[in-house]
Amino acid sequence: MVQVHGIELSEEEVAEFREVFNLVDKDGGGTLSAVEILELMKMLGLNFTEEEIQGMIAEIDVDGDGDLDFDEFMLAITGSQNEAYTKRQMIASFKMFADKSEPQGFISPLAIEKALTTYCSEKVSVEEAVELVAQLKTNHDGKVHYIEKIDMFLSK
Repeated sequence: MVQVHGIELSEEEVAEFREVFNLVDKDGGGTLSAVEILELMKMLGLNFTEEEIQGMIAEIDVDGDGDLDFDEFMLAITGSQNEAYTKRQMIASFKMFADKSEPQGFISPLAIEKALTTYCSEKVSVEEAVELVAQLKTNHDGKVHYIEKIDMFLSK
């Protein structure tokens, strides 16, 4: 096991993260630029502007060079077990997966299910994701008002 930002990962997991990093690092420069991350997001079907990507990078760019090196990438992927997430961070996470055509602050249950089954460090089956998301109340259009859910979560 390897300690990465306070989280134990197997050497295989670190190698998998390195492989993803290297695939995104198109120019082989050892860092991920906003353009490279934007390209990755588009491949994943996520629509961001370069400015939005630069904002995300700025939040985790420890050395302030405007790019993400592997260590910063790992920090973004693993986070910190002891870190309490701020409302802003939680909103940014939902925004990352919400379709840009949705009204501000809303996300489709399908987008949440896709995020859960694709990006959770603990493998979540489609059935488990559907069951979890079914517990969320939706508005009259069938959308989840994620800001309301975040407010409820943080008030506990």
